[in-house]
Amino acid sequence: MSPPGPVTSRAILRGSAPALILSTILLLPFLDKAFTMDDTVFLFEARHAVADPLHPTAFEMPWNLKPERVSAIVPTGPVMAWLLVPAILAGGSERVAHAAQVGMLWLAIVATVALALRLGVSSAWAAASGLLLGVAPAVLGMAGTAMPDVPAMALGVAGLEQVVAWRQESRWRQAAGAALLLGLAPLARTHLVLLLGLGALLLIGDVFSFREWLRGPWSRWSPIVMALAVTAGVTLLTRDPAPGSGSITAAATRFSSLEKVAPNLVAFAVHWALALPFALPWVLLRWRPAFGRLAPLVGGTAAAAALLRLAHPSDTPWLLAPVAGLSVAALVDVILDAARRRDGTQFTLGIWLLLALPAAIYVHLPAKYLLASAPAAAILLARAMESRPGLGRPVLALVLVASAVLGIAILRADAAFADLGRTAARTLIAPEIASGRRVWYVGHWGFQWYAEEAGARFFPIEPPFPRNGDLVVACVNCEPHLDVEKMEALVPVRRLRHAEPGGRVMDKSSGAGFFSNSWGYLPWTWGDGLIDGFDVFRVQHPQ
Repeated sequence: MSPPGPVTSRAILRGSAPALILSTILLLPFLDKAFTMDDTVFLFEARHAVADPLHPTAFEMPWNLKPERVSAIVPTGPVMAWLLVPAILAGGSERVAHAAQVGMLWLAIVATVALALRLGVSSAWAAASGLLLGVAPAVLGMAGTAMPDVPAMALGVAGLEQVVAWRQESRWRQAAGAALLLGLAPLARTHLVLLLGLGALLLIGDVFSFREWLRGPWSRWSPIVMALAVTAGVTLLTRDPAPGSGSITAAATRFSSLEKVAPNLVAFAVHWALALPFALPWVLLRWRPAFGRLAPLVGGTAAAAALLRLAHPSDTPWLLAPVAGLSVAALVDVILDAARRRDGTQFTLGIWLLLALPAAIYVHLPAKYLLASAPAAAILLARAMESRPGLGRPVLALVLVASAVLGIAILRADAAFADLGRTAARTLIAPEIASGRRVWYVGHWGFQWYAEEAGARFFPIEPPFPRNGDLVVACVNCEPHLDVEKMEALVPVRRLRHAEPGGRVMDKSSGAGFFSNSWGYLPWTWGDGLIDGFDVFRVQHPQ
């Protein structure tokens, strides 16, 4: 690797171009993809932000069968709501929402390439880091949603790149840019507040030098201090003003539990092997030292097996243990190799990979929470490939092809799953609303957005209740589940089931849980079980 030198805009754009072109080509067919999973929450926030831009969470929405204040259930800030306002103004356009995601992915790619160049990676391998990020399966999958993970990743890596630029060039516009970007990143995904610590390590540079820790001037810490001010200021400015309303911290605490730690730790390790291309290529590039230390591999596998047994005592998925063990071996090798060679850059990038670990206490730890660390993985792999170009080139080609294939498979499976909710709203709800009938719906995720846009109301568990002649459309595979079939006042009218063989991203029977490891640990599976289904009932109260 060459020593860091001046980084020009032309060099950054030239290095970013291959990844920008490739990722755009892969995502273009999915611009019209239906909204999915938690997209609904952020779309509702954006819809409210049109009227009240400073308080996107200051309203109630149906949640787990009853209305709840959004500020009490969403542990994120206003960034995604603001990004989706243009989509709302365009009539809830999927194309506009997904185009915003593609734009944020472009920012992440450009910032990753720029950061690689600033850290001394040559231009060719810096371009490789952009490619590795742009086609990562989890990155492509989340770029096809309206969730805040790609924007959070983009803000984070762009902010850290400006931190390094400030360290190298000491221009105040760089300090201000770093402060704004890093200050907004935790308001997209809360755990990105830890990026401020990484920013401090990058400002130090050589973390193994005691002298660098004490070196002045103290003004070098300005971006971190200003970023804290941005985060705190925007949080206070946009907090729900209603008495007794929730907060980001309270919402995160509400859905946290120690019993989630075991499955989430396994999920964290499995994601680095399957959803994000890091563990396997790293071990391929460094197989001697990685396998030379048996303790991390054997210990990681044994620990994963124990955690899996604790989390799933009746149906333990033992085959995931060695997958998790491989990731542990790779992660440990990054840190130990950096310490042995006193490579402060690699050490900081390695710590960056662990960013999502504190989220292990949360209700789940899906692959999307690791997206903020994906730029670090891409740069680490590019550095390793550059040090062994003879092996690095074929490994790069293999990783890019495999990642693109899996990423497209995830997008296709999610598109099929999400489109069922959009189609159900258009065919089962909209015509009845147009005819003057009142329709109620059961189910969250993308279906909730389309059902409400079609004019349906959420099925209540408290008054006012539906009247005779009303229709109820229930989503079978969407959470929450309400056993409407056992309600005497609901007469079955129509039943639809979709179980065509194909890819699955949310399927407990095959272990797929791309959006939540509560469903499974795999980012994608092939299955022939139920994708989704819809039941239509007519309300007929007993005489």
